[in-house]
Parts: sequence; C-alpha cells; structure tokens
Amino acid sequence: MAAVDLPGGPRSAGAPAGAARRPAAVLRPHVLGYTGFHTRYPAPRRRLELPTGFVTLVFTFDEGLWVSRGGQAASARLRPAAAPRALVAGPGTVPVIGVHAGAVHGLEVNMSPLGAYRLFGVPMAHLGESLVDLAEVFGPGGRQLAERLQALDGWGARFDLLDSVLAARLDRGPAAAPEVRGALARLWADSGPGALARAGAEAGWSARRLRARFREEVGLPPKAVARLFRLQHALRRLAAGSAPAEVAAACGYHDQAHLGREVKAMTGLPPARFALLRGGLPPGSALDRVPGRITSVLLPPPRA
Repeated sequence: MAAVDLPGGPRSAGAPAGAARRPAAVLRPHVLGYTGFHTRYPAPRRRLELPTGFVTLVFTFDEGLWVSRGGQAASARLRPAAAPRALVAGPGTVPVIGVHAGAVHGLEVNMSPLGAYRLFGVPMAHLGESLVDLAEVFGPGGRQLAERLQALDGWGARFDLLDSVLAARLDRGPAAAPEVRGALARLWADSGPGALARAGAEAGWSARRLRARFREEVGLPPKAVARLFRLQHALRRLAAGSAPAEVAAACGYHDQAHLGREVKAMTGLPPARFALLRGGLPPGSALDRVPGRITSVLLPPPRA
C-alpha cells in the first residue's frame, strides 16, 4: 500500500509533507499504523498527547523534540527533557507533552498494548506510565533503527523497513491470553459501575489474577484501563459540545465534579479548557494520531 500524504498545518514554503500508511497485513492485529512527519512551522509548537491506551513509538531524525509525562506540564513554563532518538511511550493514564521549536522530522508507530507485548517480548509493566528508550525493550538494534530509517529515501521505503523489522519479531514474544483480550474489549464497551467485576466474570478469573495478567500484558491494572477508557468516552462527548453535567451522567461519573477531577488528573486540563482548545474537532481528526480516538490538543506556545 502506498504512503498517503497527510494534511498539513501552516508550514513554511517548500517544507515536505508527511505521510501515513497501514502496516503489512500480518502486523495489522498488532500495529495501527505508521505516520511520517516533517514540518516547519513559523513558531514553536506544543502538543498535549492524551491517554489513549495505546503504545506509541517515536523516531526523531534530528534534534529539537522535548517530551515529558504528567498533567502539570500542561501549564509549565519550562520545556521538558530532550527525547531519545527512539522513544516508547507506554499506555499510561497521564498525558505526554511534546515541544519543538517549529521544525520536527521523524516517524511514529502506534500499536495496541497487546501488540507491543508480542513485538517487544517484555512484560508491559516495564512501560506502563513510562517514557523509555527503545533500546530498553528492543535490544541493541533499537538505537540503530532510527539511523537506518533516516538514511532511507522517502516514506515508502521507511515504512517498508518497519514492516520487515516488526514482522521479523512476531515470533519472539508471547501471544496475549484470550481472556485478557476479551476483558479489554469488555472494558471498552462497558465502562460503567461494575464493569471490572463483569470483565473478570467473563474471563473466569479472580480479580487478583486478572490484575496480574493485565500488568504483564497491558502494562496497567484493569481499574486504570477502565478509567482510561471512560475518559476517552467522556472526551468524545465534551469535544462534540455536550454539557459537562450530561457527559458525567452518560459516562458513569458520580457527578460533574467527579468528571472535572478525572479530566484534570488525566489530561492536565479542566473540561471547559479542553473543549475550548479542542475547538470542536471530531475524534480521528487531522490533529489526532489514532483513528476514531481523541489523542491530541494543541497548547499555546511555550513561554520564554
């Protein structure tokens, strides 16, 4: 499949566009897609990357990208730490802040946590809420892969290399337990009161066993996953313009205050501020990294 050009923002003249492509068919149960980016904006940019439940791998081909994890960063004046050339962000329940000075060049891979478990071959608890160098989970070749990708001519060749490298790793890691896969699907479809008990009952496991297997294969305990999925459902409604009180009732929060605390804790923004910065964009818009999900918000430029 050919790479698809991405819609761009206000880049300077002559800046090359990015591209996106689905992975090879054998990888699609594990990897959502590849996105290449090479943009030059007239001013610094700061993005709030929201918790989605997915694992993100970012390769940077030049200097100038800084990242941090944590809600406080949404209003911090200081820029975060410099990102490694190949960075893995675990599923997490708090946002990641990405800052660049106006120019950024690299490639992003988004995968399910169960896909990352299979491809990386390490317990997903090693990632969880962390930002780690790819070499920590990929081995020595992790540091070289960014250089190999950068050296290639064009996004299509880079995506082909990723297909080859990731497909070669499919048999190295363990397969996810069907019970964990089923419980994840249940928690996405049912985030209301009692969802955890229902997911455990369907799996036929005790709460203790389900928690242990989620930490191994997903990187987060079931309660954190349910909390994250409920947030995604709430953000979709807030972005569509629904009143916070309506969203709280529809998504199973105790009340509007509970919704506000959860949104602030997991995005760093109050609900009204989130909706304002989101600007009514639907899930899976050009701003977002994953189809059908709300993943990103543009923040005001970092202060000097």
